[in-house]
Amino acid sequence: HNSPTHTHASAMRRTSPPGKKLSTLPRIESSTVGLDSIEAAADAEHRAAARREMPGGPAWREAAERASAGGSCELALIERGLDDADVIALVASLQREAAGSALTGSRPINNVTSLDLRGNAIGDAGAAALSGLLRGEGCAICTLRLWGNRIGDEGGAALVSALARPNSSLTSLDLGKQGQPVGDAVAAALASSLPRCACPLQTLDLRYCGMTDKGALPLAAALPRCRALRFLDVRYNAIGATGATALAVALGRADSALRVWVTSNAYNDQDAADLAALLSVDPTTAPLAEGQERLWF
Repeated sequence: HNSPTHTHASAMRRTSPPGKKLSTLPRIESSTVGLDSIEAAADAEHRAAARREMPGGPAWREAAERASAGGSCELALIERGLDDADVIALVASLQREAAGSALTGSRPINNVTSLDLRGNAIGDAGAAALSGLLRGEGCAICTLRLWGNRIGDEGGAALVSALARPNSSLTSLDLGKQGQPVGDAVAAALASSLPRCACPLQTLDLRYCGMTDKGALPLAAALPRCRALRFLDVRYNAIGATGATALAVALGRADSALRVWVTSNAYNDQDAADLAALLSVDPTTAPLAEGQERLWF
């Protein structure tokens, strides 16, 4: 599983000959055909990454010891079977070491810049602990990857609310494919946190989160005020025509560097054609009408 990039997205673009009319837009696949192969590839990548990581022993203890060596640190604990208790212990270890470093003047353990916890069994309690870590003074985490865990509404909202911490360093957050539909709750929390967050959040991955129009609408309303956000991926959710339209229109008013992926949701081909026609009328959204470059729908 990788965060969205321009190269990754290019394979999903819909292209059409110059001058092609909106009424004859290429067919848009709105079903979930091919999701099994996509998930299999993501799972294979997770397993390969896990084999490259730290050898046996209590995973969180090894992580803490590795971090205590000092310097900028990337911790990856992928598919280690970590549950809430493990994550709470890991966070407590990181926080204790940080406090000790402040007293002794040694290099702090919270120089951890990337924390990769994909494919574990982390729930709301573990997410709340991670939220506390992100809120801590001097936390240097820039990338937090939680794809494929068991985080619910409360945990997702807690993580997102940490974005509003003054001087937050988080630039990339992956909450994709949790074990339950958290998309609407996370989107509502995002709508509240993103416009006022002090952090330079640039990449937000919310694939397979069960988000509906209920979540897409407030998220769309917040986008024009999110100055730092560059990549928003909400593919493979349950967003309908109303939510997709709101996101597209909001993108027209947002920073020109923002890219949004909305493909493979709950709207159909006619909905997509209607959206393209709507976007083409307004000069601020006309460049988005073909479903490529800044908006994939």
